Amino acid sequence: MECEKCGDKLEVLRRCSQVRLTCRKCRHEYRIHEVAARLDRETEEQLGNFTTLIYD
Repeated sequence: MECEKCGDKLEVLRRCSQVRLTCRKCRHEYRIHEVAARLDRETEEQLGNFTTLIYD
């Protein structure tokens, strides 16, 4: 999945109580609900590895 700001790849970042998508290049963080409508299959599979996602 690509960053809307710079076009680089987003990575799934797991914190203690949060899951975010973070750009490798510009370091912009997206909350899951901000990008839910455009999740690609690879990102959905990665997110599926977490038993609970906290949407904040």
